[in-house]
Amino acid sequence: MHDLVAEMTHINPTKRPSIEDVVTKFSLIHESLSSFKLRSAIISKHDPSLFSVFRWTKQILLTLQDIVLHNTAVPKP
Repeated sequence: MHDLVAEMTHINPTKRPSIEDVVTKFSLIHESLSSFKLRSAIISKHDPSLFSVFRWTKQILLTLQDIVLHNTAVPKP
């Protein structure tokens, strides 16, 4: 994702990809990741441990809710 975001925010607008290219690249990234990875919490390495515990707990509950409701981890474009 980092490379795609870097391309999309290139300082020179003529070097930015078209929306069709972005969708295609995003789809390839999406397909290469597991459902578990797509549902992983985004936690900073610099967060105190206590904050991480709360965020992981919240993420686990949201993941269980999505699984029960048959929601996809990330909607496909």
